[in-house]
Amino acid sequence: DHEEKVHIIGHHPPRSCLASFGWNFYKIVNRYENTIAGQFYGHSHLDEFLMFYDEENRTRPVSMAYMGPSLTTSSYLNPGYRVYSMDGDYEGSSFWTLDHRTVIMNLTASNMYNRTIFTDEYDARDAYQMENLFPNDWDNVVQRAKSDIDGPLMGLIYQYYTKSYADGSQCDHNCRRGLLCSYLTARADDPHACDSIPTFV
Repeated sequence: DHEEKVHIIGHHPPRSCLASFGWNFYKIVNRYENTIAGQFYGHSHLDEFLMFYDEENRTRPVSMAYMGPSLTTSSYLNPGYRVYSMDGDYEGSSFWTLDHRTVIMNLTASNMYNRTIFTDEYDARDAYQMENLFPNDWDNVVQRAKSDIDGPLMGLIYQYYTKSYADGSQCDHNCRRGLLCSYLTARADDPHACDSIPTFV
């Protein structure tokens, strides 16, 4: 209402909360889609993103949220962290995320050589072949993955999900469908989140 841009930063992502809170938060994000320039969460220890779609037109993306990787390993994960490149603080800035770089510590290599080894895992725009990191661009990634769920893009998404602890070959069709489904909605307990994803035939 004041022509400002905001970033929302939290620990628990919207879908990891009470369903009523998650659904009401979804409405707020829809209402303020032109104000919210970014959402950043953690909690899951995984590398994920969540899509927000127009409540009237569920094919139009209005926002998305990053769930950044954690430095703690949790189970079957490499430690990782992320550096975001943002549109800077100047008159007329969009404050959108321009790109992000994810860095991981390869546990296998670190244990083998008895020293901490951090390596660049990926840059979002390059890895996913994106022009920008706007909601439309992330929706394009989702649509491409959906059209070839057993293909290399979905395998790459799974690899990054685990911070390169595992590769796409370790995630079968149902695993990939479940992962993609979880990215398609930021709402808790959304009964229709997977409707647009073809089932295994």
